Amino acid sequence: AKVSADGTITAVAEGTAKITTKIVLSDDTEKVLTTTITVEKKTPAVISVTGVTMSSKTLTLTEGKSGQLTAKVAPENATNKNVTWKSDNEKVAKVSSTGRVTAVKAGTTKITVTTVDGKKTATCTVTVKANKVPVKSVKLNKTKLTMGMKETFTLKATVAPKNATNKKVSWKIDKKGKKFV
Repeated sequence: AKVSADGTITAVAEGTAKITTKIVLSDDTEKVLTTTITVEKKTPAVISVTGVTMSSKTLTLTEGKSGQLTAKVAPENATNKNVTWKSDNEKVAKVSSTGRVTAVKAGTTKITVTTVDGKKTATCTVTVKANKVPVKSVKLNKTKLTMGMKETFTLKATVAPKNATNKKVSWKIDKKGKKFV
């Protein structure tokens, strides 16, 4: 502790100090007084969390891709700003302890961030879209066919790979230079 000429005491470090005060009385006699000062480390005031917001209310990802969500805890000077992250459906999207969202399979889920102090929450709806799988080949069950009048035959197309996103087949007749009856 330090003491100024006017008697103001300032704590400068933890511990105990004795302050001696000499007072000169009106009859010119001195009086000596001592004060013991104890300086303790004070626990800082706890500033409670009042809310949390998320960087986005919606997020759209493709299977296998990732995105980052961030949480903003209020007030900014809250004592404990720690949060936890949770996915309502980890089969659709997973979330790491830092808010990194990884799309697993097509669907929709909610990601929730919760403050450790006060259990305040915010959510983001995550939509996962399926990867587009391109068609690699199309094969016909017949490439050449001879038919008689009034006969029918159903042509079938097989699209590969089996998990191609768009397996739609449309049929057209090439009439260039041909006569059809």
